[in-house]
Order: sequence, then structure tokens, then C-alpha cells
Amino acid sequence: MKRLQWTSEDGRRYLLQTYGKRSRQLLSDEELLEFWQYLKGQPNP
Repeated sequence: MKRLQWTSEDGRRYLLQTYGKRSRQLLSDEELLEFWQYLKGQPNP
């Protein structure tokens, strides 16, 4: 998230919209892996 220059609020907003959860700690292992892969696939700003 730091590489993408996302704030905590940006991350929280994405998690809520995508998974309906407010934090990474609430994600299942599968969701966390999917989130990590999404972040990894994003270009640098």
C-alpha cells in the first residue's frame, strides 16, 4: 500500500467495497492472498 501511496483510508475503502470488511486482519487467508495479488499487480503511481 505504501508503494501505491494509499492511505489507511484508501485501503479501508477498497476492503469495504471489495470484501465488505474494514481491515486486513478480518480477511480469510484466501481473501488476503487475493488482496496482496491485486496490490502487487497495480502499477506504481
